[in-house]
Amino acid sequence: MSDAHGRNGKPIVLKPWLQVLIIVALLASVGGVVWYQRSTEAAAGPSTALIATPAALNQPMRGSFVLTERQLETLTTASVEHRFFYEEIVTEGKISVDEYRATPIFSPYPGRVVAIFGQTGQHVRQGTPLFSVQANEMVQAQNDYLAALNVLSKSRSQLTLAQAVEKRQRDLFESRTTTLRELQNAQNDLSNATNDLKTAEVGLEAVRNRLRILGLKDPDMTTLQQKGVINAETMINAPLSGTIIQRKIGPGQYVATGGTDPSYIIGDLSLVWLVAHLREVDAAKVMLGERLLFRVLAHPNRTFEARVNFIGASVDPATRRIVVRGEIENSNNLLKPEMFASVSIIKEYDTVSLSVPRRAVIFEGDQASVWVLKDGNVVEHRHITPGTLNEGNLEVVEGLAASETVISKGALFVDRMATQQ
Repeated sequence: MSDAHGRNGKPIVLKPWLQVLIIVALLASVGGVVWYQRSTEAAAGPSTALIATPAALNQPMRGSFVLTERQLETLTTASVEHRFFYEEIVTEGKISVDEYRATPIFSPYPGRVVAIFGQTGQHVRQGTPLFSVQANEMVQAQNDYLAALNVLSKSRSQLTLAQAVEKRQRDLFESRTTTLRELQNAQNDLSNATNDLKTAEVGLEAVRNRLRILGLKDPDMTTLQQKGVINAETMINAPLSGTIIQRKIGPGQYVATGGTDPSYIIGDLSLVWLVAHLREVDAAKVMLGERLLFRVLAHPNRTFEARVNFIGASVDPATRRIVVRGEIENSNNLLKPEMFASVSIIKEYDTVSLSVPRRAVIFEGDQASVWVLKDGNVVEHRHITPGTLNEGNLEVVEGLAASETVISKGALFVDRMATQQ
């Protein structure tokens, strides 16, 4: 390295304070370069040797640790057990009247409702009065009945007279005091009177049957025959025993025949229907005979069971649902029509799987894990593959072995402890 010279060829001599300043500047420059390189490496991230592989990410990050006796006393454990699991299709439904055990009651003739006797929810027997009406048809039928009785009475009188005339003419003919023609005329009148009586009897029976159809009983006909007083108010009685499910008429209302809306609906509620509304996507999964488990709001702690005995043939265009139905015995009358029901349709498996209580499993995103209790109060974090959830128990497809013990109550507490360590 050559010495520095000035323009006159003499060496340049720096002052001491200037030399110190130059040295400090050089050291600062070197330090800046070193700091910049380290900052760049830190921003670029760790070296490839420290980057976690996917396999490493799948390993339990919490590991295991030892619980104290006091901590263990606050926890509840459960054994990994084999359990029968089933697939269930959850939907909603309602309690409905068995349509084969329910009868709509219509008024047999038009008229104004006079009085109401049967009330909704009332249990009635066959023949119990439901309501009464005033109807012209009943008045006409009673009038026809009285007229038929009058015709029958006249026919009997005519027959009695014809029999007497025929007997007298026969006696006269035998004593040769009358002609054969007179006897034949008397016999012809007797035959006509006999036929008229038969016609009157048939007519009377026809009117009787008409009155029976209209609801008039034989004792009432006898009273009408004896007193001859026509009563326009007619009682409509229950045609069968059961419970009054609906009443759709009131006093003063005019009822007509041939309508579609019944006056009453009486049904036998000892057997009711569970009607479930199945989603279209689940339609192919349900088969006849499968179990229906359901609960109603009135009895939240009780599970009722039925069997699928009907699957609708078409989809409701408004709701996009298919009707699935089952029958259930209801002799204790716990289930009422139109009750809302939460329904599970059970699809049974043929295999048995390992299971743990649902509360023992910790879910983080799509990952599921449990804490396994080992010897010496050691708990180990374990990833599992969950399956079907049934009645508070979760199927374990992979990750646990039979007879292992997991933390059930307090699993989240243990998980937080492990995270803080």
